[in-house]
Amino acid sequence: MLHSPAPPLSARQREVLLAVVNENIATRAPVGSKHLKHEYSFGISSATIRNEMAYLEEAGYLYQPHTSAGRVPTPEAYRLYVKQIRNEALPQHEKASRIYESECRRLKGRPRMLMRTTSRSVAALTGCPSVVMSPSDIVERFEDIGVSPISSNNLLLSYKTDTGKEVQKLLRSPEPLTAAQIAKLSRALRKLYRGRAIGELGTVTGSDLAAAVADCNLSDSLLQELRQVVEAEEDREIYVDGTSYILDQPEFQRPSYLRELIETLDQHALLREALLPAAGAWELTVAIGDENRVKGIRHCTLIAHSYAATGPRAGTVAVLGPMCMDYINAMSVVSFVAERLGEAIAEE
Repeated sequence: MLHSPAPPLSARQREVLLAVVNENIATRAPVGSKHLKHEYSFGISSATIRNEMAYLEEAGYLYQPHTSAGRVPTPEAYRLYVKQIRNEALPQHEKASRIYESECRRLKGRPRMLMRTTSRSVAALTGCPSVVMSPSDIVERFEDIGVSPISSNNLLLSYKTDTGKEVQKLLRSPEPLTAAQIAKLSRALRKLYRGRAIGELGTVTGSDLAAAVADCNLSDSLLQELRQVVEAEEDREIYVDGTSYILDQPEFQRPSYLRELIETLDQHALLREALLPAAGAWELTVAIGDENRVKGIRHCTLIAHSYAATGPRAGTVAVLGPMCMDYINAMSVVSFVAERLGEAIAEE
């Protein structure tokens, strides 16, 4: 999702902002000017720090949760913070190296167990939920796909691949469908899926499908069932660990945020959709807030790195946490583990 960039900052404003982000990550609490004056040698008065923080709030980098509270970073502030981190070399994570190297040796020749153990290790090392997505070995593509009516509420989804495989699945709509609706849905499916590799199905989002049939008035449940049937061809495995760490994060105590996040972690199709951009990137990716393509994690930060293959069929190692997270630790762990996991899988 696109976002409007915040205004550029002076060197001093940038220094104050990065200090606020650092302190917010360390304390998980709003940061005040007196605290910054005490902890940092800015060489300016508390009043000047307050003025700079007021400007940063007006510019969209900070906000004040309560009238008498300090300030809290916005997603734009975290983006600037991550950009600063990327300009510096990430520290070597000795604990991750020690723990994970022993797991790679112990599970040599057992790639599935290694991926399962990887998700547990990453969660333990970061204190955040972790997700490991296996690479895809499927290169066959959809040659054709469409739907045809069986009755007013029942559809037959049919597709075949370029290897000659043909599949038919029965779908049920909660509401009667017209011939025009069915024809429009068939055209949309062909446009979205024909010629696409099965190992890259996560690149078609729920929003893509909904937008393609926006004027058809089709139910969400039908579209969701359709996606689940088509994406059942996807061979990727998803390993999730550390879900209980969510309960330790103050940012997720709001029931609506917590429900959306848990529902997303429970749905592998949504996790594949969230991780596919990182799979094709071949570098560490950090998606903050509305940069995430899946609605249920747009209050979170997703840090991910690909491994073991080329392009969208690559596997992915990721952590999912609050925007107020230890970025340096998480980025270091994910980078190291993804690289080592890729090497271990390649050896197999």
